[in-house]
Amino acid sequence: MALVYQDEGFMGSGEIYIDVFDSATGLKTGELDVGNASIFALNAPSIEKKEQKGMRRENYGQTIKSVITKVEQEFKITLTDINRENLRLVMYGAGSDLTQTAGNGSETLTAIPGRWVKLQKRNLSGATKPVVTVGVEVQTEGEDYEIDYKVGRIFVLPGGGITAGASMTVDSTWLELAGYKVSANKVNKIEAFIRFVGYDNASERDCEVVIHKGQLE
Repeated sequence: MALVYQDEGFMGSGEIYIDVFDSATGLKTGELDVGNASIFALNAPSIEKKEQKGMRRENYGQTIKSVITKVEQEFKITLTDINRENLRLVMYGAGSDLTQTAGNGSETLTAIPGRWVKLQKRNLSGATKPVVTVGVEVQTEGEDYEIDYKVGRIFVLPGGGITAGASMTVDSTWLELAGYKVSANKVNKIEAFIRFVGYDNASERDCEVVIHKGQLE
């Protein structure tokens, strides 16, 4: 009976889900769709083993016993959706909500011409523009400084009326803000369950790949 060659290559599409194990309990936390990915690849395993060679006349040089001491296999995922959960994973970070209530206030900063200096608040009001003073002199936006209203920064313009090292007082009004932030390098190791649910367009078949536990690096 002749063997019939069957093409088993994969050319298709699919979705990748990552379920991160809780570092404290070791339990799964739920599968999350990581969005669009350009690469999902499994490399061939790397195997280390110890062998015992025969020293008798009838088996000299032959392997009479062997034991596998280490097996490693790498997988690679290249993501193109940089959402907040993916960012948390790749930065080994911790995520939390970012909230800011509307208000107003004053703060004092040291002027550094040609550099942005961060204010305490962000999402500044454009209707109630910040007032910048050095001593008793009110400075002019566009001539002495610029304001980044979204991020909440002030840029002292070189050659303007604010000299290096001057003490600036910034009175500003900020708006309500709701967002999400990632604090990087908060965890030492991330272990996860990986599931790929795909469809082979070439052979018109469904497929699924499961990695029961892998360490993200």
